[in-house]
Amino acid sequence: MKLNRVSAAVAASAIAGVAVLSGFCLAPHHPGTAAHPVTAVSRSASAAGLPHDSSHRASTHAAAPAAPAAPAAPAMAWLESAGGQAQVTFNNQVATLAADLWVENGSPTVANHLLFEAAARAVRAQARTILTTPALLPAVNRAAYQRMLNDFIVVANLLQPGPGYGTTPQDYAAWNTAMNASNITVS
Repeated sequence: MKLNRVSAAVAASAIAGVAVLSGFCLAPHHPGTAAHPVTAVSRSASAAGLPHDSSHRASTHAAAPAAPAAPAAPAMAWLESAGGQAQVTFNNQVATLAADLWVENGSPTVANHLLFEAAARAVRAQARTILTTPALLPAVNRAAYQRMLNDFIVVANLLQPGPGYGTTPQDYAAWNTAMNASNITVS
């Protein structure tokens, strides 16, 4: 890719697309869920409008039954897995690449150009690591996930100097293909 070829719109869509790539939904705790079980002492004191006396022994009162734990959402189980963690690393590297391209677009210096080339190599390396380690691949939408990783490898290759160096139209087409492919949900 030549200096100063990525538009602000493409870089901005890349950053927004990274959020789509993950397929995760990290929601805060349900408002009705307490971090600690509520005891009869604190419930009765609150109901009466009285302050809770911490010196009062809670063990003399029955504790409220804890709500049964909700089953983990598949996306959360994926996020906690080795594959999910590899995807988080990949997402961060794609975001870094998009940011480096954005910076280079606004200030086409050799240093900024070298930064996005390095970021592209990191994206390519992480994508290859995930592709070559079956345990890091998701069970759901595996083929689409592999296709998306391969699309990002194409982008990274186009951003490297050498015989496969991309032209502006090739760069835009590859980037858009990769971003469109990232609109998948995995678990």
